[in-house]
Amino acid sequence: MYGYCASDIRGKTPAGARMLARYVPGALVGYGQLRRATTHETSLPKPVRELLIIAVQAALKKDPSGHARSAVDAGVSPKKMHDACALVRWLAGMPAYQVGMLAVAAAETHAASRKRPSRRRASRARATARARTAR
Repeated sequence: MYGYCASDIRGKTPAGARMLARYVPGALVGYGQLRRATTHETSLPKPVRELLIIAVQAALKKDPSGHARSAVDAGVSPKKMHDACALVRWLAGMPAYQVGMLAVAAAETHAASRKRPSRRRASRARATARARTAR
């Protein structure tokens, strides 16, 4: 029943979803359908959708860093995320911009972790380099 949020929230079910499932299960099903329709059945590419979500959450002063990882995975750079939040600054004020910077910081951390090679890839690269120098 919580499947609508499992992939977006890394498997953590929000308390609100649990309460909807308990008291008004049809509302949770309807919310899942609405969410799916507006996030998957759309002409907007995923990077644009993620930037919009981050900007709107920042404007509402809700921590958008949960979407930062998805945005980076979709190809959004921390710089583009910053620029989207900079637009929020003059529309919703400096506090909204500061909330948006939580997402930028999370994006920088996630982007840096993606650049680090895994131990296996690093080991393979060293072995390849040794083999080349041995020739």
